[in-house]
Amino acid sequence: MMNSPIPKLGTVLWRGLRRRCPRCGQGAIYRSFLRMHDHCAVCGLKFMHDQGDLWVYIIIVDRALFILPLIAMLYFRLYNPYTVWFALFIGLLVGGMFYTVPHRNSICLGLDHWAHRKWGRNDSDRTPAAPPES
Repeated sequence: MMNSPIPKLGTVLWRGLRRRCPRCGQGAIYRSFLRMHDHCAVCGLKFMHDQGDLWVYIIIVDRALFILPLIAMLYFRLYNPYTVWFALFIGLLVGGMFYTVPHRNSICLGLDHWAHRKWGRNDSDRTPAAPPES
């Protein structure tokens, strides 16, 4: 897998949205709603090489998807706390934040994998070594 071509950014984002492995697109990232697998069951990619790898991507994606709409709402003076639409908007925003946690984290994992393949470390140090044969 070390010589495999770097996937396109759109492919990596689509795999992340589907909560699939950023390298092969087949293995599941999550075993339950918020519990990640350690590595891909299909290609062996270790998902979290360093525990702090995703924080920058998570901050950027969270700000873009949830804080920017609130800023736009306040900037265009769409803020009216006494309407049903405002309560519905806030409810959808909070519900969307909770529901999309695994999707957003998978997208961030895909972005991290893509960036490391394109500019950083190699894929070989993210794949666990094969178990020794007895």
